[in-house]
Amino acid sequence: MIAEERTAYEGRSRQRRDEIVELHRQGLKGYEIARELNVSSGLVSTRLKEARLAGVDLTRYAAAGDTQEQGRA
Repeated sequence: MIAEERTAYEGRSRQRRDEIVELHRQGLKGYEIARELNVSSGLVSTRLKEARLAGVDLTRYAAAGDTQEQGRA
């Protein structure tokens, strides 16, 4: 078995983190992200924590039609 080059591993890791962050922004919960990407929920949690520490904006997108106007009657 030959070990993967570090730069290749780091690239895949960044890509996976970006996928996790994007799904999080879309409103998916950690276990849903894990199921979608076929990874553990622990990995999802770790990658979101790393993103937070790196200063990545984890703000979730507003759902379609979700406005402040809906709360007013």
